[in-house]
Amino acid sequence: MKRIICIGECSLNIVVSPEGKPLGSMPGGRVANTAAILADDDRFNVIMASEVSADPVGDILMRHLERSGVVTSSVDRFTEGRTALNVFQAPDAASAPTAVTRYEDYPEEAFDIVWPRVDEGDIVLFGGYYSIDRRMRQRMLKFLANCAERKAVLIYLPGFMPQQEPRITRVMPAILENLEMAHITVARCSDLELIFGVGDSSECYRRHIDFYCRSLITIDPEARLMSYYAGSEHTDIPVSADLCRTMMWNAGAVAGIVAETAAAGLTPEELDAPAEPVRRRILEAAVRSAASAAETITRHWQEI
Repeated sequence: MKRIICIGECSLNIVVSPEGKPLGSMPGGRVANTAAILADDDRFNVIMASEVSADPVGDILMRHLERSGVVTSSVDRFTEGRTALNVFQAPDAASAPTAVTRYEDYPEEAFDIVWPRVDEGDIVLFGGYYSIDRRMRQRMLKFLANCAERKAVLIYLPGFMPQQEPRITRVMPAILENLEMAHITVARCSDLELIFGVGDSSECYRRHIDFYCRSLITIDPEARLMSYYAGSEHTDIPVSADLCRTMMWNAGAVAGIVAETAAAGLTPEELDAPAEPVRRRILEAAVRSAASAAETITRHWQEI
């Protein structure tokens, strides 16, 4: 059974109305939600490497992962601090942005875990603020270096909330190092603009990413488009407008990319210059998986 190791934050998303009335909550963290989606597929053994507090919110997130079939033996239950919360305030107009307020209380020491075994052909998904945070980066780097030596495929998600690191120059060296280790980078266009100051994904790939990582997959809800850039070539596939409005569609898209990469047995060498049919199959799998994840959204407040 193919092993998929997911390294990222577990948090709880709470949605409130424009007036502040609580509307509902659901597990957050793009990597964690991707792990939960992938674990529903019997082809994969999905392991989550993360941390949550030994508090009631942490219990909610652990139950969610375990019910989905995710192996949680590499999740650290810390006692000094609280599990992260993201409060989303729904906009009072369709065109207005959603306000997000983040609450976190992490201990100074992080990732007191036993890292899972990695073998050739395994998939390692990592990213978000976890991949640049000074608390855990040194321990994570050693593990990722071991993954690369064992010829695992590394997939990097560079996005994070601006509130977590308002000075991008401070973490840019870590981002570039992550790009250099990755075999596929998956980013929302808004992430690329935040990090590199370039809104056009094609230009951003050419100027900032191609040198480090040859495979870039971009997700652009505004243009209703997903794109795969590989050297001088790229492939586009459209995404429906309804799909882009749900909270789970992004994690669904990432899950599709990971699942197709794993199922096809793609190697790091093949991902250095993937052919057009390979790029298209990965994008099509991403859209199918995103649509499937979006179907789980049943409440209006989950469509912000």
